[in-house]
Amino acid sequence: MCSVAEGICLNIITIMEDMLMMCGIFCVPINKNKREVLCGAVLFCGWCLGDIWLGRNSFMMLSLRLCTIPIIILLWSRGTVIRRLAVYICSIMYLYMPYLCINLICSGILVKAVSILKCDVYFRIFRGLLTCAILGVLSCRLRKIPRYSEILGSLQVKYFLIGSVCNLAAFVIQHYIEDVSEIVYGKADQIIFITGCMVIVSGMFYGLGAGVVVLDLLRQKYQAESRLKDAYLEITREYVHVVRDNAKETRKVRHDLKAHISSLKYYMEHREYQKAEQYLAALQEHTKRAVRGVVTVNHEIVDAMLLEAQFKGEPYQIAWEIEGILPTGLPIGDYDLCTIFSNLLSNSIEACARVPAGRRYVHLEIRQWENHLVIELSNPIQGNIVVEHLGNVTSKRDARNHGYGISNVRAAVERNHGELFFEVEEGIFTARILFQL
Repeated sequence: MCSVAEGICLNIITIMEDMLMMCGIFCVPINKNKREVLCGAVLFCGWCLGDIWLGRNSFMMLSLRLCTIPIIILLWSRGTVIRRLAVYICSIMYLYMPYLCINLICSGILVKAVSILKCDVYFRIFRGLLTCAILGVLSCRLRKIPRYSEILGSLQVKYFLIGSVCNLAAFVIQHYIEDVSEIVYGKADQIIFITGCMVIVSGMFYGLGAGVVVLDLLRQKYQAESRLKDAYLEITREYVHVVRDNAKETRKVRHDLKAHISSLKYYMEHREYQKAEQYLAALQEHTKRAVRGVVTVNHEIVDAMLLEAQFKGEPYQIAWEIEGILPTGLPIGDYDLCTIFSNLLSNSIEACARVPAGRRYVHLEIRQWENHLVIELSNPIQGNIVVEHLGNVTSKRDARNHGYGISNVRAAVERNHGELFFEVEEGIFTARILFQL
């Protein structure tokens, strides 16, 4: 039996461990709603009072604890309920790994069986505090890794469930080894070897869960890259086709140019200015239909992206404003440029499709400022956009296959040591990219 103070201390440590795993290691956002946080605090106080009244180890409190702790964690964190539950289950499973390591170290120092140590209140308090310290340091280190929080925030619920299944298998094996070790060995000096084996076996299962997630993410990344390369080849093929047709039509116009000039000269000599004007307008309209305007920014890939975007934007009657050119010898790979422009232009077209006709435009500006290259893409938007959520959520119905565009753009910009900024002002969304030349 443990005292009231010891029981409350263990409750606090339990909540701290779960919160550090969820909001620290797995980067679940902390809830800032004061009412929900207060409800969680009241529920925690009720849990502690229940321990005092009914007894910490009573069957009723053990049952209530299984329901109370998840509710408190859900009240103190943000996100969808299903996702938070999946992350919570995965978190408590992963907590057994630091427990095992601490058990191994303590059993070697104290030369005492782990089963005896786990029943000691002071050891559990010490292990909990040490676990919280380890998780706190580990979470600070992990959050310094570029895009760590963003990657975890974009993980689907199924990955946490896969990790939970693998960790559950490790948990079952741990308890089986513990039971067998007490029957076969029963000596304290054997417990170090047994616990070490448990650490190795559990580490393999934990690594298996993480490995499955990593491999599936790499598979998705490879598929996305393959689709992007196929799209790039198709866009390049279309671009070459348009350029070839333009050259063919230009030769036709040039071939008939002498006849057109003669006709215009005839109208001018006979002072038939209205007919000359009509003839010139017809010639201009024919040339406009036959020869498609190709905007160039001094880079074939980006030119192809712009041409493809203009094709897609034709049904929405989008006005295009393109200024500036890219510098020669730009130290950015073709694949990254394709990723950046294709995703940003696609998002701009989708945003324009949602605004009323007459307000639809896309403004692309490329300029050099000192030793920096600045790329700005602006378009009107309908409604509000939370800039902080860009790359983490999607407004498309098929959220499973979408929502990665901005994340891919950010990754491509960071690979080339650039910076990406978003701005929303008076219904105008602007994406600004800054590269150092």
